[in-house]
Amino acid sequence: MDGFNTFEKQDKVLLGLNSGSDAAAAMRILQQQGFAVQTFTAEHEVTPAGLLQLLADKAAELDCAFIATGHYARIEVDGEGLSHLLPAADTEADQSAALAGLPQEVLAKLVLPLGEFTKAEVAEMLADTAE
Repeated sequence: MDGFNTFEKQDKVLLGLNSGSDAAAAMRILQQQGFAVQTFTAEHEVTPAGLLQLLADKAAELDCAFIATGHYARIEVDGEGLSHLLPAADTEADQSAALAGLPQEVLAKLVLPLGEFTKAEVAEMLADTAE
């Protein structure tokens, strides 16, 4: 499968967890990309944007260079170093609208490991780890 970027081995990422299986797949992909993954669960129900702000604040406390979630969307950095939110490769699973309007300081730290995969590929990945 494609969609694996390489990051520095020492890079720490704070992954926002929910009860869904997508977070488990996101953790696996992040680990395969070389991240040291720490996890965070919000104490109460929050919007995706609220979760990302909580993650950004907590990541600063924990000295994590990046934050991540299991949302289906992509981040692209342009030639000027600005991060842009893009729809997921799987248009049916795309959740970029739920993340719209995030400030640049959050987008710059955001890693969305599921954005390059289809829901079917993620399900297959999880089935492979369950065996």
